[in-house]
Amino acid sequence: MKKRIKSFLLFIFLLLSYTNFLIGQNIRFIDTVYNFKPGKGQNTGQSAEFYPMNIFGPPSKNATESTPESSPTELLSLGFGGEIIVGFKNAYIVDKVGVDFIIFENAFLNPINKRIFAEPAVVSVSEDGINFIDFPFDSLTLEGCAGTQPTNGKVSPWDYPNCGGNGFDIATLGLTKVKYIKIRDITEMIYQNNSHPFYDATLSGFDLDAVVGLNLVDEYNSLTDKTGNYPKYFNAYVYDYAGREIISFENITESELFQKIPRGCYFLKLTYNLTANLKKICIN
Repeated sequence: MKKRIKSFLLFIFLLLSYTNFLIGQNIRFIDTVYNFKPGKGQNTGQSAEFYPMNIFGPPSKNATESTPESSPTELLSLGFGGEIIVGFKNAYIVDKVGVDFIIFENAFLNPINKRIFAEPAVVSVSEDGINFIDFPFDSLTLEGCAGTQPTNGKVSPWDYPNCGGNGFDIATLGLTKVKYIKIRDITEMIYQNNSHPFYDATLSGFDLDAVVGLNLVDEYNSLTDKTGNYPKYFNAYVYDYAGREIISFENITESELFQKIPRGCYFLKLTYNLTANLKKICIN
């Protein structure tokens, strides 16, 4: 029996290592809203029936360059001037080579004028939730804004730029670590100026689909000791990819845990005293 358990745990370890090799370590979708201030006009997806689950998890799989997502189950409309602050439970975005997070909206290519139908937002980041720094943007070209690139739902949402959306690299702001992402709609600036290159009479505000963090680190210290061993007993929390808690255990051992988790792929958080580990895991 012990040999079977060890073999099973080794399988899980190898599978987890292989998965991390393929997609990068600690890639996650936002699972926390710190503040939301709806703007004027459009209010799609703002009711408790849809929000906030409609912005957790991956972007719409149905979205393409020519077919934008429109369902309130997938989108949260900020409205003119609306803003939202989002992030990841117990984790920071850290700087690595390339973009560090991606914001997905429902921009699309207008088949008539062959221009992108864009409802842009300014993106800001913060480490403490108080002092935010804006990513620079151009008010005419909208370069540097979110909401200007269509989503390709057929591609893995961490395969940037093939997945679409707007990628942001915190190194451009001279930062190495952030915890909060603010998204502030500026569409009304375009709507009130019919000579703007992106003017359209049907503009109504930024529609948030999803945010994926490509480079995350746990804000806690490591749960394991110097040899990589876990405490004999710890607490465990199992989340699906949308950040919903599926099941939790208190004072459980490592061998007991992996026998009780149902088949599937999850985020697994293990805690002991004031330390925790967060990882992706697949049970076959």
